[in-house]
Amino acid sequence: MEEKPEYDEQQELRSPWEWVILIVFSAALVGYGWLVYLLVQDAARRWDFGQLPDAPAESIYSSEQPRRPAQRQIQALPEAIPLQPAQERGKDGGKR
Repeated sequence: MEEKPEYDEQQELRSPWEWVILIVFSAALVGYGWLVYLLVQDAARRWDFGQLPDAPAESIYSSEQPRRPAQRQIQALPEAIPLQPAQERGKDGGKR
């Protein structure tokens, strides 16, 4: 009587059907992809942006200074009063 191997990896292939199924499945996938490639046509490109400048130096903001300073987007908050600079003090607590 033949002993059954302990692990599946040690089993020998008893028939070619395992490989036949694998090859047929792979061929079906490749055939489907090829069929779709042949039947589906490329779509026409409908975009035309014209001629656009490619170099960043051609930007209108690259070499010219603005005519006036930019306006504030929001108004300053009323409590946004700048703090007075802190005066330096020495080790004994006196001013330097």
